[in-house]
Amino acid sequence: MTQGAYHIISETTEDRFDETDSLDEALRIAQGLAREGQVNDPVSIEHNGRVLHQFVRTANGVVDEVPSRLHEVLRGRGGDA
Repeated sequence: MTQGAYHIISETTEDRFDETDSLDEALRIAQGLAREGQVNDPVSIEHNGRVLHQFVRTANGVVDEVPSRLHEVLRGRGGDA
């Protein structure tokens, strides 16, 4: 696992699919994996030990981003980061 890279991970199986130095590339990969995965099977992007983004495919085939705990903290809804 490369320090500072963006890691694309299945939250269900904890498999690491890929890693990249580019957030844009990580977003593209994670959304594609979620699109190909099972309904409600989350695919996350982690960076420096934190989940930045998480995507799932809905029952109607749309890939949606799931708000993460980090997003809640950054928006002032949560406790400490």
